[in-house]
Amino acid sequence: MYKVFFNDSTIELSSEVKKSSNNNIVQIIEPECYSFVDQLVCIIKSGSKVPNSLVLTQEVNTLWDHFRSQFVEIPAAGGLVQNKDGYFLFIRRLGVWDLPKGKVEKKETSGNAAIREVEEECGLSGVKIIKPLDSTFHIYKSPYLPVSGNLVLKETKWFLMNYSGSETPVPQTEEDIEEVRWVQLSELDKVMENTYSSLRELLQKTLPLI
Repeated sequence: MYKVFFNDSTIELSSEVKKSSNNNIVQIIEPECYSFVDQLVCIIKSGSKVPNSLVLTQEVNTLWDHFRSQFVEIPAAGGLVQNKDGYFLFIRRLGVWDLPKGKVEKKETSGNAAIREVEEECGLSGVKIIKPLDSTFHIYKSPYLPVSGNLVLKETKWFLMNYSGSETPVPQTEEDIEEVRWVQLSELDKVMENTYSSLRELLQKTLPLI
């Protein structure tokens, strides 16, 4: 199953209906799914609101390859960092709570990119990966690409990380980061109220398992 976020909407490609998909309002079963996916891409390109969509097919990977081929792909990586007190590291960028993340450079592994981005954006050193987490996918329009092809599909590979040092986090202001904070579990509701839907879903799925 693949789930893509675009603004306030989601597009799911799956071989079955799951309980978590109950709020999706469009269900399309093959063979119409390819043409329906093409329609969704046209709606995205037009800038119109995309309906929450569940596309059912037994050829999930093939359909996913078809879908992603219509976008510029940019790989990214980031981390959910926990310190020795059990607090989690969050950044506030442009008024919205987020996890540190960034673009994967050429010849760089996702894991190394995730560590580099966390350390650069938060002013820390010695962050270590514990294990990989689920990826998130989202679509956005890039101001740095030609208008005819400025739709980006970004996969962010996430990693659970550990930090055992005592440095005070420092926000990387040149990346529009306003604040870096260690957040207790009791404070997570405030973060959840002002974060991205893709990140909220990742946290809801991941935190109970840590």
